[in-house]
Amino acid sequence: MRAHAVRFALSVLAVALGVAFVAGTFALRAMLSDTFHGIVDAQAPADAYVRGAEPLPGGAGATGPVGDARTPVPLALAEELARVDGVRAALPDVSGPVVLVGADGTAVQSTQAPSIGIAADPRDPALRVVAGRAPAAAGEVALEEATLASSGLAVGDRTRIVLGGEVREVEVVGEVSAGGPLAGATLVLLDRDTGVAAYAPDGTVATVAVHARDGLSEEALVDAVAAALPDLPGGAGAEVVTGASLRADLQADIDRLLGFVTTFLLVFAVVSLFVGAFLIANTFQMSVRQRVREFALLRAVGASPAQVFGVVVGQAVAVGLVGAALGVLGGLGLVSALRVVLGQVGMDLTGDVPLEGGTVVLCLAVGTVVSALAAAVPARTAALVPPVEAMRGEVTAPERSLRRRAWAGGAVVALGVAGVATAA
Repeated sequence: MRAHAVRFALSVLAVALGVAFVAGTFALRAMLSDTFHGIVDAQAPADAYVRGAEPLPGGAGATGPVGDARTPVPLALAEELARVDGVRAALPDVSGPVVLVGADGTAVQSTQAPSIGIAADPRDPALRVVAGRAPAAAGEVALEEATLASSGLAVGDRTRIVLGGEVREVEVVGEVSAGGPLAGATLVLLDRDTGVAAYAPDGTVATVAVHARDGLSEEALVDAVAAALPDLPGGAGAEVVTGASLRADLQADIDRLLGFVTTFLLVFAVVSLFVGAFLIANTFQMSVRQRVREFALLRAVGASPAQVFGVVVGQAVAVGLVGAALGVLGGLGLVSALRVVLGQVGMDLTGDVPLEGGTVVLCLAVGTVVSALAAAVPARTAALVPPVEAMRGEVTAPERSLRRRAWAGGAVVALGVAGVATAA
């Protein structure tokens, strides 16, 4: 292999490209999962949540496929819950879509991330004002830090929002921290009355976030609220769950969605490895053709067909290991570059590029197995070389007619063209 390094270089490259897709896919999925788990932790920080007891038909949440859609609860229930012993604050989820106009006069958008308006509540312990103040009256908004930066606006500027189909003039009165990553989402805080009028006109909300007093556990808070709910106005059709349980459910939904992303990306890895297998097989086929006398001499001095087969497959395993190792590094490089690109368009992925031991072992195994299988047919040809071939002056390997391959290849191409035409 050292003597013919150039010959095996393309085979190593073929393995490296395929494995890079595999390693990059798993690393990207891990980064996406960590990022969106962080978003859930930041946006659902309460100790308990009161929600409708019955799920609505359809299963998916009203704002997307994350979270179950349930019967709404009365907005006024939050005031009743605030009086329960052990409750520090009970805040209704008053939020919905909004469009923010940036300093350049166009809508602030980041890839396909949502633009969300939230009714600010001064009792919210998660609300942290970085500059200025929270909105307190109609015509005032506060913007999340990343949203403020991407919009080109500053505290004190006047701009417009589109809320409920109506264009409204507003003043940016504050800058707030979301407490975690938003992956490019646009976050606009409205005053409570404006938010309620826009997002809860019927007096109902999806959930009520309940924060416990200091020293009270989530389980104890849930027990206290569950005991009080049946006696509260509008509490009969509601249930309470711990914040940890709600966050776990949301994160499980996210992981389920990311499973599709993983499958989609792994298709490209499989295609790359499939094509690479042909290149590896051709490389070893040419190698065997050029080394027929060498294999015949090995047979003549006592080497068994299995030993000759092992020589060729062993070289393929070495090619697979080297290519897979380079592919792992290449996959991490691809994800690092992709994170920079996504960051430029406003979708920041948190954390370092993950490198898990299981992923490395899987990638090395994939590269090795693909190379060994691709070299199996050339290795069999080498193993069956008769010892008498070593005595010939010119040694050539028997060639088969390409007619069958041409017909088979033409048929596959015709099927491919028909498939593309049907899809188009």
